[in-house]
Amino acid sequence: MSGRRDEFERLVLLHERRIYNVALKLTGDEDEAAELTQETFVRAYKAWGRFRGEAATYTWLYRILVNLNKDRISAIAKQRERETSLTPTEDLEGQHELPDPSADVAGALEQADFQARLRQAILDLPEGYRECVVLKAMEGLSYQEIADAMGITVEAVRSRLARARQHLRQALESYLSAGNGN
Repeated sequence: MSGRRDEFERLVLLHERRIYNVALKLTGDEDEAAELTQETFVRAYKAWGRFRGEAATYTWLYRILVNLNKDRISAIAKQRERETSLTPTEDLEGQHELPDPSADVAGALEQADFQARLRQAILDLPEGYRECVVLKAMEGLSYQEIADAMGITVEAVRSRLARARQHLRQALESYLSAGNGN
């Protein structure tokens, strides 16, 4: 038993930072990412005796993370439904005001602004699209690795990435057409 525990500890040391980084990209929140990472490894530890090694350990851990994130998103959606039915709509006015685009901003600030908008646009993508973008663009996985990690076909990965790019273009179009982010 001690050998399996030592093996699992090595697994944690090997993958913890990478799983955390993916969780952070999926959630956009450090605390949520830390919580998801911890729960991923708790679940993995509980299932460690049943892990057959048919998939790479990172792929297995990623799958656990994705499932936990889906649960988190469902819980958030249910909570928002309850809150929305209790909150008057006039309280939400002005909540998403954008800064004045005519303001003179230095190049570095423009780049930081664009990066923040891009991050938000990625977070606003439908979950399946966001997962593909994170794994491809940020984690550098191949289409096949993404397909394996997500349990979908390579064609589905290609399709989701194409649709994600389309969503991102639309989300950033007004910002870019206004002469920002050049």
